[in-house]
Order: sequence, then C-alpha cells, then structure tokens
Amino acid sequence: MSNNSNYDLETKIIHWGHKPDPTTGALSSPIYQTATFAAKTVEHFEELCQTWGYVYSRECNPTLTELESKLAMLEGGESAIVSASGMGAIASTILALVKSGDHVISSDGIFSHTKILISELLSKFDVDITFVQAQNSENVKKALKPNTKLVYIESPLNPSLDMVDIKKIAELAHENKSLLIVDGTFATPIIQQPIKLGADLVVHSLTKFINGHGDTLGGAVIGSKELIELVRWPSLCCFTGAALHPISAWMILRGINTLDMRVRKHCDNALQLAEFLSENDNIEFVKYPALKSHLQYDLCKKQMNGLGGGIVTFKLKDGINGVIRDKASRDLINSLELATIATSLGEQHTLIQMNGDNLIRVAVGLESAQDIINDFKQALSKINNTLRTY
Repeated sequence: MSNNSNYDLETKIIHWGHKPDPTTGALSSPIYQTATFAAKTVEHFEELCQTWGYVYSRECNPTLTELESKLAMLEGGESAIVSASGMGAIASTILALVKSGDHVISSDGIFSHTKILISELLSKFDVDITFVQAQNSENVKKALKPNTKLVYIESPLNPSLDMVDIKKIAELAHENKSLLIVDGTFATPIIQQPIKLGADLVVHSLTKFINGHGDTLGGAVIGSKELIELVRWPSLCCFTGAALHPISAWMILRGINTLDMRVRKHCDNALQLAEFLSENDNIEFVKYPALKSHLQYDLCKKQMNGLGGGIVTFKLKDGINGVIRDKASRDLINSLELATIATSLGEQHTLIQMNGDNLIRVAVGLESAQDIINDFKQALSKINNTLRTY
C-alpha cells in the first residue's frame, strides 16, 4: 500500500510504511537481525556510506526504517529516529543541539531521570540550566535569555499530571529563536500532537503506550528532517550509541497496530477510575486532566482533544483515623489484588507506585474498568477498616 495521506489515522497506523516482503510475500515485516550489510563493490560501499544506505545496524536498519516512517506520520513530522530507550532519545537529542555556553530552560516536575540528565550531565559541559514551573508560561518568558538554545517540557508532567500549554511555550521560544522539545510519552500522538502545536521536536519512550505490551524498551525523536539529521549524526551514532535492536523495533511495530484502540481504552478506564476515586471521602485530591475538577480541564479539551490519558494520580488524606498518610498509603497499595506494584506505564496491566511525597500514581491498564474500580473499592474499604483498629 502507498503512503496515502487521505486514509483515516486508524488505517495509516497499520499500513503506513509497510509492504509485504518482496522476496517471499511475507505480510509481517521481516526482522533484519544483522549487525552489518554486504556491499557489491568498494564503490557501492562508499555510496552506501554517503547516502545513509544500509551499512551497519547501529546507524541504519530496514526494520528501524519502517518504524521511523510510521512514527513521523503519527506525529506529523518530516522525519524520525529511534533509539534503545526513551532516555537514549532524550540524551542523543540534547547532546546534538546544545554546546558549552548555551542556556537550557526545563519545566520542573519532569521525569526524574531526565532531570538528572539536564541538571548533572549538561552542567559538566558548562551549560546554564534554569528549571521553571512551566504550567505558567510567564515563568518561561521571564527565564528566556539571548543564549537560550532550547526549552524542554513535558505535558502532562510525570507524575503530577499538571499540563503545560505547548502552543504558548512554542510561541515564546520561537520569538526568542529557541527550540522547543516536548516529551509526549504520557499523551501519545493519538491524544496530542505537539509538532502541530508548534514544537520543533517530540521525544517518546516507546517502551510505554506506543509499544503497549511492557516487553521491550525503545525511544524516538520526531521533527524536521534537518533537526533529525543532527541527532542521527553524529549524536546517536557516536555520542550515545543508543541504537534500537531490530527485534525491539519489530515488537514496537506490532504494538503500534493497535495503538489507537488501546489508548482510547486506557483513557476510558482512567476516567472511570478517577471519577470513582474523586467520590471517596478518604482521598484528599485526584488529578486527571479529563476530570472537570482538574485546574487545566479547559486546556485538556483544547490540547488533548478532551482525552486525559492513561495515568491517574491521587493522594490520601493525612491522619485518617489518626494514622499518618505514609502508613495509610502503603497499606492501601499493599491491599490491591488486581493492580501490580511496578514502575512504567502504558501496558495491558494496571500498575501502581508511590512517590516519596505519598503521591500515588496509577497507570491504568486494559482490564475491565469495573474490575479495576472494584479492586480499589475493596482496598479502600479494607484500609479504612484496618485504620479504625488503631
């Protein structure tokens, strides 16, 4: 099938960049499980090296090419490059674009490992760094400097689920001749497409919703051909070497085929859970972008098409029946029977974890929404009964 832009997204997700194998007719894309590729002549080898032909899998591989084509289509970018993990994509991107003496602005409250990369690694290279509460775009505006190379944001933020107005931040960054990078992992391109809102680059942990099965790692960056080529060479190939394994690329391609229906199911389940939790007297607050009680609900409707994503966060009240919040939170999580205590998100299982400030993050899975709610109902009931004995 040709890359027909007139097809609906559900069709393009399956067919874009995909063709049956020309040799065997195999409908499922082959896994090109090879480190190196043969050239016909010395001259052919030289041509391949100069034109990004298939020479070495750390640099280019047909399985990865199909995945990159599909990701670029999903995000509305010109090009994409995949990597061995989300952090591999983020590191390769930032190292490609930033040099000593540059200034970087980052939204505070981002994924902890990304914050370590920005605050600790870049500082070793004499890069000036400013973290701001980017939920208020005025904070970004005040932090911009003549040497601000890029602004880095997540929306929704991990794990707070606060939102950043991508369009406003893009306008501010571009007025300052700075680049905007958006981590779109939580939303996925089914919900939100940052490039169409003005972002220059979008990064993803493919490990999460885009793969969707919790069985492999991967990362990606999508944007203009010019910027992606800067990340491709020499950054990803030489600075980080974070090449994606062909088997992982194939597994992620398998996951993308069901991305649209999976994400919508995650969103539906998460909204139902968030609404249930909001009605419980022992819960101090629930955060979910598609809840009308979320302070940025209107931005969710505009920026995320009214879909809240697959993550819900909440915090128990402190001092329930005289018990401190940390104890109650631990007992609640330990009482769950269906949800699994684990990191990550975006897979079929409902996963739960607690941050140091007793913020509970639920990565809502694909099980029956009622079964998920019933699990939390029994755990809340059990913890309430247990607390009454103290």
